[in-house]
Amino acid sequence: MMILSSPMRKLRRQRGFTLLEMVIVLALIGLALGGAMALFITTSSERRLKGIAADLELLAKRARAVSMVQQTPYAITVFEDSARLSPWVEAGYTDDQLRERQDRESAALDSGIPAPKFSPVRETVSLEGFALAVRRWGSDNWMPMLRSDPQVWRFDPNGICEPIGIRAEYEDGWIEMEFHPLNASIRDRSMEAKR
Repeated sequence: MMILSSPMRKLRRQRGFTLLEMVIVLALIGLALGGAMALFITTSSERRLKGIAADLELLAKRARAVSMVQQTPYAITVFEDSARLSPWVEAGYTDDQLRERQDRESAALDSGIPAPKFSPVRETVSLEGFALAVRRWGSDNWMPMLRSDPQVWRFDPNGICEPIGIRAEYEDGWIEMEFHPLNASIRDRSMEAKR
C-alpha cells in the first residue's frame, strides 16, 4: 500500500524562515559584531599602553644587566618623547652633545689611545605621541617631561636602581608603572584605556 503525501505537507516543508525569525537572527548578529568591535577598540588601546610598558621594562632590565656585566654605572635618560640608555657619564646629554662625545671618542681611538674593555651600550626607545611624567622615590607628585629638563634614572653595578615611577599618557588612555629597585621590573602597574 502506498501513502501519498498531501500537497499541504510539501508546502510546509519548503516554506523556510519567517520574517520574525530572520529579524531576530540579524539582531543577534548585530549585537555580537558591536560587542566584538568594542572589545577590539579597547584591546588596541590596551595593547598600545602595554607595549610602552614592555618597552620601558625591557630597557630598564637591559640597563641593569649591562651595568652589572661592565661594572659601570648606566642610566636611562627620560626625555619628553623618548628614553635613552647610555653610560652614566653621558646621562642627560642631548642628541647633539652625545654625537659630539662619540666623535671625540672615535678621534681618541684613531690616535692610538687604548680602547675601553667594553664598548658602551646605547639604546633609545621612542615614546612619541605620549606625554611622559616621572615620579621620584619619596615624592607624591608627577614631574612632566620637558626637553630642557630630562630626568635621569641611575643603575649601579651592584644591580640596584632607583625606585621610580613613569606615567605615559595619550588621547586614548594612560598607564602608570612603578619599577622595583632590585630587579628593574614593573612591580605595580595601573592603566585606563578610554575606548
